[in-house]
Amino acid sequence: MTVTTASATMAKALNDGLRAAMEGDPKVVVMGEDVGRLGGVFRVTDGLQKDFGEQRVLDTPLSESGIVGAAVGLALRGYRPVCEIQFDGFVFPAVDQIPRSWPSCTTAPRGGCGCRSSSGFPSVAGSAPSSTTARAPSRCSRTCPG
Repeated sequence: MTVTTASATMAKALNDGLRAAMEGDPKVVVMGEDVGRLGGVFRVTDGLQKDFGEQRVLDTPLSESGIVGAAVGLALRGYRPVCEIQFDGFVFPAVDQIPRSWPSCTTAPRGGCGCRSSSGFPSVAGSAPSSTTARAPSRCSRTCPG
């Protein structure tokens, strides 16, 4: 048995993974700031809106809390939202939605529902940090399980 491996950038590998997930499940929705037409700040979602449409690859307003809050609602309705937060310094308002909104998945009528969602944000990506990214929240994401 011969095993071959391919070399790819992290952005290309993530794009390929998102593309495979979207091809395999029509309930997968990608959302975030500039993820549609522009393909994301690091081009992770490049070409996805063209191939899957504006209903499945959504450009959102500049509101990290709103992005994750919308993802919670979508997950409650059976969708598989994938959120992109542009920089890790903006993740704290978004993460606040998880303990406030996600518990409704397990306390919903008739025993709750299965909610699944993914969120991603670059951490120490080699880009110049803004004044809000200097707080290094990547330490939390690397040391907190889940």
